[in-house]
Amino acid sequence: MNLPESFPKGCFFVASFDGDEYVRMPNGKIYKLADSGEELLPRTQLPRKGAPISEEAFLICAADLRAFHLQR
Repeated sequence: MNLPESFPKGCFFVASFDGDEYVRMPNGKIYKLADSGEELLPRTQLPRKGAPISEEAFLICAADLRAFHLQR
């Protein structure tokens, strides 16, 4: 799934202690932010260890990943 510019109301965002970011959509589907920062990869569960983050923080992480990959 391509990364949207914004997410629907009711999404839950998590940063794992492993350095990955996840989102649970209002319909219950879970996605992990790809290392490229450009897409969301389907997952079956949220990480066991992590902390809630804001949508803004999630989108900033995605932008940082995209910028990093452009420099390579």
